[in-house]
Amino acid sequence: MMTAEKLFELIGAAEDELLERSEWSKKKAGCRLKTVIAFAAAATALLAVIGTAAAVMGVDPVSLIADAFAKRGIDETPDQIEEQIKNGEWVALNDDNVAIIVPESPVKILLSSDGGQTWKESIVENSDGIEAFDDWHDNIVYYGGYIGFFGENGGYLVLKAPTALGIEPIRIFLTGDGGDTWREIGNPTDIHPSVSTGAGFSTSQIGFISYQYRENTKPDIWWTSDGGESWRELSVTLPAEYKGCNCTPGTPTFDGAEGVYPIEVVRGGTEETIYMYSDDFGLTWSFR
Repeated sequence: MMTAEKLFELIGAAEDELLERSEWSKKKAGCRLKTVIAFAAAATALLAVIGTAAAVMGVDPVSLIADAFAKRGIDETPDQIEEQIKNGEWVALNDDNVAIIVPESPVKILLSSDGGQTWKESIVENSDGIEAFDDWHDNIVYYGGYIGFFGENGGYLVLKAPTALGIEPIRIFLTGDGGDTWREIGNPTDIHPSVSTGAGFSTSQIGFISYQYRENTKPDIWWTSDGGESWRELSVTLPAEYKGCNCTPGTPTFDGAEGVYPIEVVRGGTEETIYMYSDDFGLTWSFR
């Protein structure tokens, strides 16, 4: 069984503090909520080196993605892909479950439930085009995406089209069968055209899209509580010491109903990360 501990051991990049506090470690009674932030940090650390780990497991996502780009005439360097992976795109890892987005046309998803010992693939039907700027574009090349899972067999996939005029069209898909099939849902691009910086779902109904900082100085997050039928801005009240700071939200991470939402803040020229927490699948959030 390929556990997080084994992955860290294989790639020689373990951070003991993260490992001891991570969600993959044995949970202590009454400390579940406290481990959520560590879970997100450990997951980020793993994603930062997943290319090497997956290569050890027989699949190298950086090469897979680069090859898919090359076949379509796109010169995307491994360093650029690795940076995206480090920022939470292309790959999802949760214990022994691994998912990789391969930007073919249509998009292909590689899935493993045993730490990479065996793999299956699924095709995201109708993902070879996108509606953008009032027109349909065939054979689209996606330049990134977010993927993750929730519950028993639920999962989400957010595909990012090229950015133009400060707008990055996206497509959102959900699965209810562990990634075998995907169905598209509505997204907030039409009512909120911007560039995404993260995405995550806690259930098939509740999901979040994060956006880069623009004119305002509060986290730009849009969310749905009806499976993508409608989207609205998430109201966020920053702690007093961070009001007026430039804020960029990332990808929310959920462990059942408990979630953590990282927000990059620039204060006095210094970057730091603060966190919002939820214990109701993201219906409400607070700083603690």
